[in-house]
Amino acid sequence: MNEEENLTLDTLAEKLVVEAATSIKAADGLENIVSGLGGSGDKTTYNQWKRSNGNQDQEGLITRFREDWIAQKICTIVPLDTTRAWRELDTEDAQQADAHFNMAGLFNEAYKWARVYGTSAILLDLKGSGKMDTPLDLKRLKVNCINSFQVIDRTRLLGSGVINQDPLSSSYGQPEHYMIAGSTAKIHHSRLIRFEGTRLPMYENWHNQWYSDSVLLPMNNLIDNFHTAVQAAAHLVVEANTDVITINGLQNMLSNPQGEMAVLKRFRLMKQMKSIYNVILLDSNEEYATKKIALNGVKDIIWEYLEVIAAAVGIPATRFLSASPSGMNATGESDLVNYIDLLAAIQKMEYEPKLKILDAIVQAHFGIQPWTYTWRCIFPESAAQKEAKDKDTIASLVALVTAGILSAEAAQKILFTKNVYSKEDMGEVPKGPPPGAAKISRPSDGPDKKEK
Repeated sequence: MNEEENLTLDTLAEKLVVEAATSIKAADGLENIVSGLGGSGDKTTYNQWKRSNGNQDQEGLITRFREDWIAQKICTIVPLDTTRAWRELDTEDAQQADAHFNMAGLFNEAYKWARVYGTSAILLDLKGSGKMDTPLDLKRLKVNCINSFQVIDRTRLLGSGVINQDPLSSSYGQPEHYMIAGSTAKIHHSRLIRFEGTRLPMYENWHNQWYSDSVLLPMNNLIDNFHTAVQAAAHLVVEANTDVITINGLQNMLSNPQGEMAVLKRFRLMKQMKSIYNVILLDSNEEYATKKIALNGVKDIIWEYLEVIAAAVGIPATRFLSASPSGMNATGESDLVNYIDLLAAIQKMEYEPKLKILDAIVQAHFGIQPWTYTWRCIFPESAAQKEAKDKDTIASLVALVTAGILSAEAAQKILFTKNVYSKEDMGEVPKGPPPGAAKISRPSDGPDKKEK
């Protein structure tokens, strides 16, 4: 082998080393040669996430909702909390119109089925707005234009026709038309107001037949583990007390069929006497004892599962489980604040764009002017909380007025704005001494003496 061949082999070996090092670096992650962490011997490196296609199992989703109380709470609590207080409309006509069509109940039902199946919709059945397969023009609507508002879940809603390929359209990537199961009539997408469960990217929506995912999908294994733990605990409770009887020569008795039958008959009679007469009869050479299974920690495991489920859904345990908060000095107030922020975000980002369309339709139906509204407090204060808050507000205002920072008129306006007192309760503003008025003082040497 000459020098050129050696150089060639050395170069080849160096190239192989570089390629091997490069291939190793491509697998980014934490590794430990001693413990095998991240290496070929690490069992966790073979973990993979695979598609369960659970959203296609519509029968399984509705069965969970009907049979499992946890699944029911996951799907119903959030829609209920976002709609139970609903909104404050600025006119009496608007309030009556909103109540006439039960808009809160309509949104509650639509969002509930969206969380169960992944998608639902409100079908707008309107008169004088053209055919159902044509786009909806709100400007054409007239008085008494509403036939009905109907909530349709995903199992009855089928995409039909071409897919909107205009990236500037609000319905980009969605079907132009839909059909209701059992009917061949096409419905334009603008005549449906869609509600979504877990939103997906557009490409995944296409693979999902243009539907979003059910909120139950990530919870299925966790819920199943909880029920497994509960059932295992139930079996432990049944077998918590076990009778143990020691008999001399038991092995010899069981060596033939007659002895086996005699032993079974003996203990069957013993259990009957214990059940009926609460008496156990034993031979002089028999010993009776009770074996108890320790159930310590079973309750903690079950409760931990429930708390993890509540955290995964984003609902505080105080609301999801109707239980007091756990932990030292825990009040659950911070969890409730975070939950209220979540509900307010749903109202603003999910409900308001849909209400903009529905409100315009209802206003045209009754022939009334456009209205404005504000969302009511989702969890109103209790009487005790409001009283304590009002006391703190009054004490702060008294201190500010006494220090001359606020006037009495300004303090009254604040009390009225915060609904602490009404104007009738407060009466007229108390009048203080005029500016620069001298204070009356008395001599320090005693009371005044009258002159004779």
